[in-house]
Amino acid sequence: MQRHHELKCHELNLPCMKKNAFTFCNALLLTTLFCFAQCKKEHTALNITLYDKPLSTIQYYIQGNWKLNYGKGGICGSCIQYYDSSTWKFVNNRIEETYKGSIRADTTINWTKDLGTYTNGDSTFVMNFYDKLGYPSNYVVDRIFNDTLILHDNSSDAVFYHFTKL
Repeated sequence: MQRHHELKCHELNLPCMKKNAFTFCNALLLTTLFCFAQCKKEHTALNITLYDKPLSTIQYYIQGNWKLNYGKGGICGSCIQYYDSSTWKFVNNRIEETYKGSIRADTTINWTKDLGTYTNGDSTFVMNFYDKLGYPSNYVVDRIFNDTLILHDNSSDAVFYHFTKL
């Protein structure tokens, strides 16, 4: 009659406790990763006033591609003009303004420190550039509010332009 012989871990030179602990740790790690993969990060909208910041801060926050959605103000303070195909791209002190696929401006920005309009009496950096037809543009980078970049004309009866990041 054959006897059933139970082999023990130490007889086979197997580290049973270590093997079980290793398996448990792997299962725990996989469970944790799965749980975090299911979690969605909540987006926190960016809100920052820029007109009172140093030029390097202004340039940092406007970098990238922006879609011009609408302008509000001007002589008619509550008038809104919508833009359907206008994008502005800021890269390393340059601007590329495109409207319906046609480039309107592709030039270097000249920043000047000035007592800007609608800046509560603070001096600010004004963005100056010329488009391809030679028309001047002078804007104050006002703020980013709820992820919307707001620029406005550096003039009385300014239009406030609202952009979203692409």
